Amino acid sequence: MPRTDHSRLSRRRVIVAGGAAAVAVPLVARPAAAAAPSAGTLVVLSQPVRVFDSRESSSVLGGEKFTVGDAVAVTVSAAYDPELASAVFANVTVTDTEGAGFLTVWAGDASGDVDPPGTSNVNWGSAGLTLANLALTQIGQENSIEVRCGGAGSAHVIVDIQGYVPFEVT
Repeated sequence: MPRTDHSRLSRRRVIVAGGAAAVAVPLVARPAAAAAPSAGTLVVLSQPVRVFDSRESSSVLGGEKFTVGDAVAVTVSAAYDPELASAVFANVTVTDTEGAGFLTVWAGDASGDVDPPGTSNVNWGSAGLTLANLALTQIGQENSIEVRCGGAGSAHVIVDIQGYVPFEVT
């Protein structure tokens, strides 16, 4: 088994609640240039990588808020080597909310052919809020995740990648 240079890695254990039982998952914090982690670990990036911000005029929404029915495929591969990851931990934030609404995040694709799950990741109930939630989602075929707005409200949306889960090689 090859030796790992642990001087660049910081190991901790994270307890992930799964029903009534708790499961321990190895956690690896690493800078972007460190060696590839093994499958079954959670790689936490040394700094989050912003992959989408609807407030930016250069975004696909041109600086406008997400409104009901808006869906955007967000390419997430800027945060990791696309050959390594099967899922990402995305911190999804809504800000400057209006009305009540929700966001759903899932492993979509750029063509929009993948249906969303029946659950939401971020929910808001009134105007003027800033809320965030960490979402674990698989990565779609085009190294993207899909983000869709539902309900009756609107909000600006920010997506920061916090970490990823490496492919399991079988």
